[in-house]
Amino acid sequence: MKKYSILRSITTILVTAVIAATILVYFTPGEDISSIAPILRNTPQSATDGQLPTLLPNEQSRIGIIAGHWGVDSGHQCGPELNNLREVDVNLRIATIVRDNLSANGYQVDLLQEFDSALNDYVGLALLAIHTNTCEYGNGLATGFKVANIGKVAYPAEALKLNQCLIDRYSKRTELAYLGNTASSDPENFYNYSTLNDYTTAALIEVGYLNLDYRTLTEDTEQVARGITDGILCYLRNESATVASVYQDSDAGLNKQPAQKRYVLPGIEGLTP
Repeated sequence: MKKYSILRSITTILVTAVIAATILVYFTPGEDISSIAPILRNTPQSATDGQLPTLLPNEQSRIGIIAGHWGVDSGHQCGPELNNLREVDVNLRIATIVRDNLSANGYQVDLLQEFDSALNDYVGLALLAIHTNTCEYGNGLATGFKVANIGKVAYPAEALKLNQCLIDRYSKRTELAYLGNTASSDPENFYNYSTLNDYTTAALIEVGYLNLDYRTLTEDTEQVARGITDGILCYLRNESATVASVYQDSDAGLNKQPAQKRYVLPGIEGLTP
């Protein structure tokens, strides 16, 4: 009986010690798990063997939409012949509709200003900056849109896929020509996109020219926004996209002086200033 009692006592002591050690590990006084949780949430896992890191639950549906120049300046400022249209207003209107479209599809969407503090180490499935091209009339070819990569492009295949989807879906919705990936807006007025988190696939779209594409941008804004929405959804859903070719180089004519007249609105001509 004594041997049995001693054995049972030893077993009880060991079990008690294990329980006590477990309690000390998980409930050490002064250690608050909430104090390190934000750090863990904002630090994506590193990629291995070319695979994308796994996003945490609240980041698996996050998309960033930047309304170009919002919160900074007006961007391109058109004259009275173009109703004093400001680029920032066009960008913000389109970006807001895109935000609403994506939200309706169940995504968490951040509508961001040009130099939004949230862009520092921004983590999400995708991020798109929306801009518009100049009010100036260069020549009859200055119509169409451009798509370019921004950020560090840590995953080139993902960046290419986002671009292809945007080009394909946007051109189909708006019937505007794709003009290539050379953004013509002033880069010094852009946020430094290299600070984005490496995981985030990011692009910039110049949705059209404020001159020749005036009516598309101001009267068919829903279609413009739908084209962008379709492009982002195409990327997120890994849908197929036809790679568009560059139809024309509009910027080549922007340094040329117009003949005797200046384009104002479709069907209307104005004298040179």
